[in-house]
Order: sequence, then C-alpha cells, then structure tokens
Amino acid sequence: MLEENKKLVRRYYELVAGDLTGIEELVTADFVDHHFPPDTPAGPAGVRQFFRQFIPTFFSDLRIEIDFLLAEGDRVDCHFVALFKHTGELGGIAAKGNQLRVPAISTFRIVGNQLAEAWEIYDSGDMLRQMQAQSAG
Repeated sequence: MLEENKKLVRRYYELVAGDLTGIEELVTADFVDHHFPPDTPAGPAGVRQFFRQFIPTFFSDLRIEIDFLLAEGDRVDCHFVALFKHTGELGGIAAKGNQLRVPAISTFRIVGNQLAEAWEIYDSGDMLRQMQAQSAG
C-alpha cells in the first residue's frame, strides 16, 4: 500500500508537469491543495486551473525532479525541485527570463487510492531572490 501511495504521488507530478490527461483518476472530486490561491476550485478543475492558468501567467517550462518520497499511513511526503523560467510579472517583479530552481516538500493525504488533500512548503525568499537576479542572458 505504501509503495502504491508513492506511485500515485509520482504520477501526479508527471501529469501536472505534462498535459494533465487522466488527472480525474488521481485526485478526488473535492481535492484541495492548500498552497493554491484561495479562489481555486476543488478537485480536478482546481488542479487544471492552477497548472494551466495560474502558473503559466508567471512561469514557463515547468519541470519537476523528485528527490525522494516518504510514506506512512495515508500520507506521502515528496521532496522535489521545481525548475521553471520566470516569464511574467509577479509581485511587482518584472520577468527577466531567469531560470529558477525551487526545492520544495509536499505532503499528500490519500483516500481510496486518490489524492484528497495537499500542502506544500518552499523557500519563497530564495525564489524571489532568483527572480530579482540579473538574467544570465
């Protein structure tokens, strides 16, 4: 069961960095990711909105590299790095095309072989520093 839960999280990150085909099979109808903006709908529609509307407003070329997964009971922690390019103004910071590398940890709660809830932490200060740095190009 724990290995299946890890596979579920791994598959989620494959889909959100891809075309999201099959996301309905991975998340519950009332899935909530607590780091999405407050007006994001629950379920697959919210995942689509975040990764197809919100993220592309500010970033492009999203890649996710998973370092490792830890599973216990109905929870999976995923330690990963998000890699993307800053391509839209965010928080008053103009896009310079900087390539960002943002380590993060997500925790997922699993119900009935689907993701039901998620939380994420990342170093937002370091991400802002990377966004403000002079572009390499």
